[in-house]
Amino acid sequence: MKRKVFLGLIVIIAICSSYSCSNDETVEGTVEDISISQSSPEFVAKLSEQQKINIQKTGEAFLQNQQRHAFNATIDKDIPTRYGIYSFPQTETRAVGIWGSYPAQYWTMIRLRKAKVVGGEVLAPHIRRAINEAVNEIEKNTNVRFYNSEGEPEVLARYGIKLPNVSIGYDLSKYEGTGSFGLVGGEQFISIPQTFNDDKYKLGAPGYKQLVAFLLHAFCNAAGMFNEQQRPDRDKYVTIYRDNIKDGYQAYFEKCGRNYIMNGSFDKNSITIASSKAYSKNGNPTIKLISGGEILKNLTLSDLDKYFLNQHYLPYIARKDNYTELDSIVYIDGRKLTDEERLRIQHQLNQQRGLFGEPSAKGRSPRRIPW
Repeated sequence: MKRKVFLGLIVIIAICSSYSCSNDETVEGTVEDISISQSSPEFVAKLSEQQKINIQKTGEAFLQNQQRHAFNATIDKDIPTRYGIYSFPQTETRAVGIWGSYPAQYWTMIRLRKAKVVGGEVLAPHIRRAINEAVNEIEKNTNVRFYNSEGEPEVLARYGIKLPNVSIGYDLSKYEGTGSFGLVGGEQFISIPQTFNDDKYKLGAPGYKQLVAFLLHAFCNAAGMFNEQQRPDRDKYVTIYRDNIKDGYQAYFEKCGRNYIMNGSFDKNSITIASSKAYSKNGNPTIKLISGGEILKNLTLSDLDKYFLNQHYLPYIARKDNYTELDSIVYIDGRKLTDEERLRIQHQLNQQRGLFGEPSAKGRSPRRIPW
């Protein structure tokens, strides 16, 4: 996919190098870990109604003018980074979408909060802890940053639009948790199965890391990553057993022929790949390596997961004013930028918004409180 690059980045990024890793290593785990891995809930990202319309009309989940991210779009000069959007939705009639939505494949900052409780339960302490662990892993290893939108207004009164929040709550009816691909516009949800309240998934129990991995998968999908088994070239690496897939879940094994960016070779270590018995209706495998080997659930971000996210995000610091400010560590093409390179990009971003000088520390939003 073509992308426009900031003038300053052209100097820094001479070559977008391919990155690959070996896919032949043996996946290890204890008997207890493997047992829990095979039975723990799966995360399912679903297309939004607008994405379905987009695919019907164009074959792509995001239209070309919706494929904005930190490396090819400038945040509108009137929008603080913490809003999580690049520009305000237009008020004119649009070909697709509904009033109040804002589609854009990637975010500036992912706005995260707990879902409102309406006759249900608040998130259990071990689940809130797992949310923080998943957020911390992503922020430590990638350019993606999260913003805590708890207690903030949900609507921009000036424009009458609902801000794009990712609300996390319980799904009372399903074993699989659900969420969305990318920034779909307006509020979106990550639903956590009640199964994760079982003792075997609580802090200190063998299944706790499965809960963190579930959330890592959910956040990576929300950040704009599609699932690894949906790669157009996946048939070179895995076999799909369609007769074993549960009714209604075939879509999660369909290849994305368009609007799909690939970095490196097929990654069986991706946090997004389906494990061998994921979505099985009969206990038999739904996906296996072409060699016949099984795929276990991955528990952490792979190197290629990190590389992908770093190609589409800049690590913004949440601010109350309209300056853009980058975090102290910025990854580009698998390396950390020097302070000089980082500040050069920051200066250019502010210039494009008509702002000059260094962002004041007073303009920063309050330090994020863990969820």
